[in-house]
Amino acid sequence: MKWIIIRPIAALLMGLTYLVSQFFESNLLLILVSLFATITVISYIPYLNKTPMILISTLLILSVILLLNGDGLITMFHGMRENVGLLAIFIFVPLISIPIRTGQYLKYIDTVFNYYIKTSRQLYLYLKISLLSIGSVMNLGTIPIMYHLTSTESFKDYHDTRIKALVRGFSLCFLWSPYFISIALILSYFNVTWVELLPYGFLFASTGFILGLLTIGTINEPIQTVEQDHEIPIHKAKRKLVELMVIIVGMTALTMTIEHFVNLSVLTIIPIMAIVISTIWSLFYQSPKEFGRELLDYTQGRLPKMGNELSLFIAAGVFGVAILDAGASEWIIYLIDVSGINHLLILLPVLAVIVNVLSFIGVHPIITNTALAITLSSSPMFADDHLLLSIGLLAAWMLTILVSPLSATNLMVGNLTNTNSVHVGLKMNWQYALMLYGVFYILIVGIYYLF
Repeated sequence: MKWIIIRPIAALLMGLTYLVSQFFESNLLLILVSLFATITVISYIPYLNKTPMILISTLLILSVILLLNGDGLITMFHGMRENVGLLAIFIFVPLISIPIRTGQYLKYIDTVFNYYIKTSRQLYLYLKISLLSIGSVMNLGTIPIMYHLTSTESFKDYHDTRIKALVRGFSLCFLWSPYFISIALILSYFNVTWVELLPYGFLFASTGFILGLLTIGTINEPIQTVEQDHEIPIHKAKRKLVELMVIIVGMTALTMTIEHFVNLSVLTIIPIMAIVISTIWSLFYQSPKEFGRELLDYTQGRLPKMGNELSLFIAAGVFGVAILDAGASEWIIYLIDVSGINHLLILLPVLAVIVNVLSFIGVHPIITNTALAITLSSSPMFADDHLLLSIGLLAAWMLTILVSPLSATNLMVGNLTNTNSVHVGLKMNWQYALMLYGVFYILIVGIYYLF
């Protein structure tokens, strides 16, 4: 059987077996999750680009070396499933894009944009709201969609405004959206729930939204709208856009409710929600046969393109297990003790620097944050600070999305706009990022002393 067939099958079986294992206690199911994760990473490696191939292979080789000197390769096999809970979100949440596309919601958004956007500030505002709302569910795929929707004659002179709105709006989703891998990782290791994180994440995202409006500049140029022949009446477009927002908010509220009343992790609830809601929602717009074709296209088109992310998250989980087995947790805590950093409010900026410096040399934040989360969540020194540690790591992760030239967001936007990721990320956002983290830190200090 060709690898091209094995890749999506292994990834799907990995995610589905993980979900089943959350309802039935079975060592066999856990072994199967590890087996499918192992097959997934092995089948994807030959198809990776050079840089991720080297990075992922290096992580796996280092894991082998560390575990051969520790608990052995059987621990590595079990470690293959360490981050599968995160990957279930990554695999199944994009299914929601099927009804959004087939329901033609993007056409309605296009109609509303062209009807209401009359100034450069409104362009920034509408784009950022779109990324914070639709982007919180559709993830990275929202960026090219919104970029192309605003690639019209009316908006072509506002190139930088569009780029800033896309990158800044998307980065703020990392602070609160339960459909993002950042939230999933934090919930995997720290003793916090998404319901506990949500008010703070929403507060921080709102702060970033307001700061963006204040720093976009004082110029609010009128946009000369080029008339377009829209077949969709504006009242219908507004109604459908409200419908989309209600569905997204409803999904989020339902997730919160289920998490509160059912003894299941949000890592389990969200993929199941994505599967169920995407199926029901899609069947309003297409027949079961057409939906089946969409699912087949998804498995053969979308899943094979997830190789970098799927392989990286699996390798990062294994590496986290390996360094923990090698005693890294004790070493990190020892270094924190030696450095004199024994206070949470001093530690958090240091963590932000570590995560961002490593992201500039190609170390993905999933690797750094996995290692830090494993270590800090098991440390008795910070046993009472899991909530603020979570917020601090999310803020640090958000900064890498904003400014790192190697973040997937900046690489994608750079490619879309025929510019480089250094310009898109670092040059356009470093001042905003520093101010934003400064405000976040002040908020964290306030939360620390008030609560």
